[in-house]
Amino acid sequence: MCVRAFRSLLLLTFLGACAEPKAPEGQAPEPGHEMAAATGPTDTVRPSAPPAVAEDAGVADEKAVVADATTVDAGPPPKRRPGGYANIDPTDDYVVGPPDPETDCEGSLKALGVTFQRASLPVHTTRSKQKIVCGAPEVVTYIRGPGKIAYNSAPLVTCGMALALATWEIILQNEAASKLKTKVARIEHMGTYSCREVSAYPGTVSEHSYANAIDVMRFVLANGKTIEVVRDFDLSEGEPKKAGGAFLRAVSRRANDEDVFSNVLTPFFNKAHNNHFHLDLSRYRLDGTRPQT
Repeated sequence: MCVRAFRSLLLLTFLGACAEPKAPEGQAPEPGHEMAAATGPTDTVRPSAPPAVAEDAGVADEKAVVADATTVDAGPPPKRRPGGYANIDPTDDYVVGPPDPETDCEGSLKALGVTFQRASLPVHTTRSKQKIVCGAPEVVTYIRGPGKIAYNSAPLVTCGMALALATWEIILQNEAASKLKTKVARIEHMGTYSCREVSAYPGTVSEHSYANAIDVMRFVLANGKTIEVVRDFDLSEGEPKKAGGAFLRAVSRRANDEDVFSNVLTPFFNKAHNNHFHLDLSRYRLDGTRPQT
């Protein structure tokens, strides 16, 4: 088993079911989703060190392989594919903190046709007992991207997330035209920035704490119809039979498989994501777009 795959297995084992944290700061409850809005979107946990694994036959040797691998000079980090903003560097999976600034953020956003406003979210440590580090060195308010899609509220996100959203909009419009014979007019999300830990795992910080994540629950189409994760996501292992399910399956898997986002969590991942897609740019990777075994 390669080191990268083993790390992913360890993360999945450690994470399990995601917790129900507080609602995103500054986000109003969404009509019809009072429970989700009251508790807020959930996401995965980023451990500050490799998760503990029970010492049993065969485990100690595999753990040693991971420990040894972290000390090897792997050379320069791999290059991202065009349009991919996921972190594909296996050497920084356990680094905890805000994402690094993008090179020429504003120039890259303009080149993709993104309308945005500069924003500020200073990196700070909370005064709470947990001493959480929140904020990010480079954030923008995302207004409109190349897909010409509106949002129920303008997302406050890191520059990397803005670039990833722009790429995803193109995927959304391609899949909507192919499977729904229309376009996506609006994305309705549950929030981006929320300075907090993941409640079930004290000491672990949500990607929402860095505005480095978004939770998407509904797509409003140009023909007036809606595609909702809670209603239309198809949990069967076979191909979805309905167009809405096929659309959700395609846009979530392409977001993962084409390295647009680092983590793409769907109802396949666990029940905590039954009503939304969690998309983020963490330093580690999780594929939550397929049945979890």
